[in-house]
Amino acid sequence: MSKMIDRDRVIYSFNQGNDSVASVRPGEIFTINTYDCFSGQLKSEDDGIAEMNWNHINPATGPVYIEGAKKGDILKVEIIDIELESPAVMIAAPGEGVLGHLIEESVTKILPIEDNQVIFSDKYKFELKPMVGVIGVAPEKGLDISTGTPGEHGGNMDCKLLGPGASVYFKVQTDGALLAAGDMHALMGDGEIVVCAAEAGGKLKLRLEVLKDKDMPVPFIEKEGLISTVASAKTLDEAVEMATEKMANYLVSNYGFDLTEAGLIMSLIGDAQICQVVDPLKTARFTIDQNKL
Repeated sequence: MSKMIDRDRVIYSFNQGNDSVASVRPGEIFTINTYDCFSGQLKSEDDGIAEMNWNHINPATGPVYIEGAKKGDILKVEIIDIELESPAVMIAAPGEGVLGHLIEESVTKILPIEDNQVIFSDKYKFELKPMVGVIGVAPEKGLDISTGTPGEHGGNMDCKLLGPGASVYFKVQTDGALLAAGDMHALMGDGEIVVCAAEAGGKLKLRLEVLKDKDMPVPFIEKEGLISTVASAKTLDEAVEMATEKMANYLVSNYGFDLTEAGLIMSLIGDAQICQVVDPLKTARFTIDQNKL
């Protein structure tokens, strides 16, 4: 049985001052138990956004101390499995998300998870595609970054690639890395345009590797032959440009292309994609199938 790290200890910001709740060894399989992004506050469709405690949004279980991880190392986090609790929940509310200026009243949806499907209504049932929205490590010394905000440390990237079978890489900024995770989803489309997806608590099974003397354009994701560079910025234009430049530089460093060749190939077989457009910083990714390189 793998080590279980329960959700009785959560953080609401990533920083180097957070006390670790457990320690794990590289190669050890362990499980993080998480709340949904609302900390379980939405119990029925009568529960609305106005009644929520906004100080308890986006809890991340942890942090976990990684034995042997030192500043400057690269931490590889392999997502082995995600087991979600039912039901998932969603909200849409005036002033929230891309459509918030058009939405006139708050709506809460309770979404049962049954037979590998998310039940939206009697008519609409969608395939379950679990992923984790918030995952990251402590940022540089002196920084205190809300778990609702994405960045170089990871955080609230809301990238739908981060499901079972994916590996995500971070640069360690302090001894032990201080990994934390939460905000899992049963299903999410690129953009997460009404501020949330099918939010669910559950269990996240992970395995870690500490890479020495290696540099990577973090956050960096591998999944089923795809590689993806992730970037967050105040505007989506900036985030797309940053993610694209990260990938171009990665191809130059690892495949022997010059920058122009890398750009030409990326225009042929690469995809500039949106992760989310609703957090304090917008997040984009550039994805390419490394089997074609």
